[in-house]
Amino acid sequence: MTVALVTGAYGFAGTALCTVLSEAGWKVVPVGRTPVDLSEPAAVVALLDEVRPDVVFHLAASSPQREPDPALLVPGVVEPTLGLCLALRRLGLRPRVVLAGSSAQYGAVPAEQNPVTEDAQGHPVNAYGYAKAAAEAVATALALDGAYELVPVRAFNHIGPGEPVTTVAGALATRVAAVLAGTADRVRAADLGAVRDFTDVRDIARGYLALAEHGRPGRVYNLCSGRATSVGDVLDGLLAAAGLDGSIVDIVGGGTGGIPYQVGSPARIRAETGWAPRIPLATSLADLVSWRSV
Repeated sequence: MTVALVTGAYGFAGTALCTVLSEAGWKVVPVGRTPVDLSEPAAVVALLDEVRPDVVFHLAASSPQREPDPALLVPGVVEPTLGLCLALRRLGLRPRVVLAGSSAQYGAVPAEQNPVTEDAQGHPVNAYGYAKAAAEAVATALALDGAYELVPVRAFNHIGPGEPVTTVAGALATRVAAVLAGTADRVRAADLGAVRDFTDVRDIARGYLALAEHGRPGRVYNLCSGRATSVGDVLDGLLAAAGLDGSIVDIVGGGTGGIPYQVGSPARIRAETGWAPRIPLATSLADLVSWRSV
């Protein structure tokens, strides 16, 4: 039986990944923010020595919503990765490490250069994008001598049940659910023209599994749908799933976070692992509204 250690296991993507791995017959060891501090190599060595994983899925990191201060955000992204990689080197298990990066590493790639491929030059627009790029660089540098097999992944926007209120779709779904519950009369929305690449979180989890099984060490992979979807389209889908319409929406001012258009290319992961998203966006949105309405 394949043994997987999953950091960030109780987050949005981590929860979905643990489910997918368990259904695939893997033994899953979930790790949250406690009791193991990933920035402490000795503690991580003890954990790894106990678990002795075949694969480590490293999803744990601070998010810009949880830690907006760069002085806290950057260490919260880079230090857990450094601690994990140093511990792997000390123990000598040589597992495969699937490292969860982000499309924020690409940042503001000109619209005409979309869909963004793995070879695109990064132009991060915030501390999170730079921190994720730094974490990937650290993990890559420490894997060069074969201490572990690194598969860096740059995941684009996740969507679906379990999505936190801190994401754009999660926030909109929460407001739609409030109208359904009778605790609000209107839905406030901004940035409706911004275009992103949304993939159901359950498909994202399957992608991590596919890369653990078939990805090439040292090779970067996008994890995305390749589908351009505006925030306005997401809101329309949420409203439709709830049996509502745009008459209850109030449009307010707002920016696009410095990235008006970002869509990824899934060509590499599709060609090399056979993975492709299965869940239609309408299903993701309907499941999200249902989950938020419980």
